[in-house]
Amino acid sequence: MLLELAGRHPLLRDSLATQSTANGLLVVDARRLLFASPLDLTATAATAHTHAAVGIRSTLLLPDSADVASYMQRMDLLRAMPRCTQVEGEVPDEIRSDRSSTLLEVEALRPDTADAVSERLGRVATHHLGLRDGRRVFKGIGELIDNAISHGTSTCGSFIAAQAYSGKTTGYRRLEIAVCDTGIGVLSHLRGNPAHCGITTSAEALDRALQPGVSGTSDMRGNGLPDLLAGTSDTAATRLVLRSGDGLLRAGRLRRAAVTRSISTATPVRGTWSWLRVSYRH
Repeated sequence: MLLELAGRHPLLRDSLATQSTANGLLVVDARRLLFASPLDLTATAATAHTHAAVGIRSTLLLPDSADVASYMQRMDLLRAMPRCTQVEGEVPDEIRSDRSSTLLEVEALRPDTADAVSERLGRVATHHLGLRDGRRVFKGIGELIDNAISHGTSTCGSFIAAQAYSGKTTGYRRLEIAVCDTGIGVLSHLRGNPAHCGITTSAEALDRALQPGVSGTSDMRGNGLPDLLAGTSDTAATRLVLRSGDGLLRAGRLRRAAVTRSISTATPVRGTWSWLRVSYRH
């Protein structure tokens, strides 16, 4: 698992990595990061809190890019890190403006905060995607939140962040949401249901989780994760990335065509990391 690794290991990509030091500290090295997404931020917070839960302190090396460091600060990543975290690098001066219609800063996701977070995300989605498409996307967001609350709860916590893009320069209205929990993970969750006890790998578990009607309990439930892809309109380009254990799944849907690919990775993660991006052409 991540706690046992030594040396430099990419967190999500080579420019954002973790490294264990000789005296047992965790270093999150973001110095080479040239851009940051909601998934980068929530994964960093989840990783630091996972280590803090077993007494391992973290050091965050801020990006050399002043713009990326400023973005991390504006998205409240520094506030979301464990209290014992040491931050190295230049923290930019900040003049904070109201971005509530565009951003959801990194926030702990718990049963007592889920309703307020959902309300904020609903406003962001409908403001940027319109009432009809915003409601459709919000249904998928609800699945991410429900999964984290239902079987992602742990003493380390779950974290959520989001950002909307107007599309003035790209031609696409886009919404990105990331949820990283530190719970039991998809494999253990699904194996709690005798119908899925034959699953042996996290990659297989992620692939199974996208099938309609699959649940880690014997209760009959809705489609769950498949709604993340099918719930948007035919005009949307939808991309979903899931990480759990040593499994990594990438799924996409454009109009009626859907592609899914799951693999095993060299660096396992605790819990489940989810990233959803939905784009609409202007």
